[in-house]
Amino acid sequence: MQIQVKPLEEKGETPLRVSQAPAWQANRHAKDVLFDGQYRKAKAKGECPNTKAAVLIDGKGAGSIFYLCQTEKCEVHNRVTRYQPTPQEQAQRKREALAERVEKLSRVRVLEAIRKKLPDVLSRPDLEIVALDYFRRLGHDNHRRLSKLYAWEGKKSKTSWGAETVDYEKIAAPAVQAMNAADVNRFLVVCALASDRYCPGYNPRQSLAKDSNLARTAARYKVDSAKIATTDRADLSSKMQIHRSKPHPGKRSPDASPSRRRGLTGTRRK
Repeated sequence: MQIQVKPLEEKGETPLRVSQAPAWQANRHAKDVLFDGQYRKAKAKGECPNTKAAVLIDGKGAGSIFYLCQTEKCEVHNRVTRYQPTPQEQAQRKREALAERVEKLSRVRVLEAIRKKLPDVLSRPDLEIVALDYFRRLGHDNHRRLSKLYAWEGKKSKTSWGAETVDYEKIAAPAVQAMNAADVNRFLVVCALASDRYCPGYNPRQSLAKDSNLARTAARYKVDSAKIATTDRADLSSKMQIHRSKPHPGKRSPDASPSRRRGLTGTRRK
């Protein structure tokens, strides 16, 4: 390295020390070393008034001499690593930014104007918008729960990506439109309670929280949740008992051992 640096020193130039390491490693090395990202390479000496000689101190090219520029706003080298848009591109970006601001502001103003004109009692179209938009935001699992609750028939259809799924939003739209105003109001309440049907997988036996919407609504309408749970437990237990008592083909009775079936219990074969 000294051999390459000596000719420069004889001319009165002291080359800067440069490393190939990234700038974020600067704290780990000497402070008099420039790192990648802290300079721009120049093609030759004098390419701009700020070019300086430098020597690479590491890597495969260690000891090589080149010229660099450290000036942040250099008119020559600032364009080398930073893209400078043309005047036409700058004008296009200004037009796009203006269009974006106009679109955002106009939507806010339209919403504000609608808010001021809303009646005291929602019209039928407004009520349907609220109900269907609320349903859409509930997610697929709650869609399935509500469809089962209302006995909506769901047929699978092919999606754009090739899979088959049930489009619950498409099923709900005509069902809600066929409801009267009172039923739509009830539908909104049911939508708000649907998520409380979920039992957590980590503890599916967990009791319904007292502060949940479902529990509070049941208490407000004087629905005895404990009595319903007791009835369901008794019904399920009786069904399980009936299922166990029925004979199952292919299964032997515990009393039907081979020896008893042949009548050989307690006897010896002659």
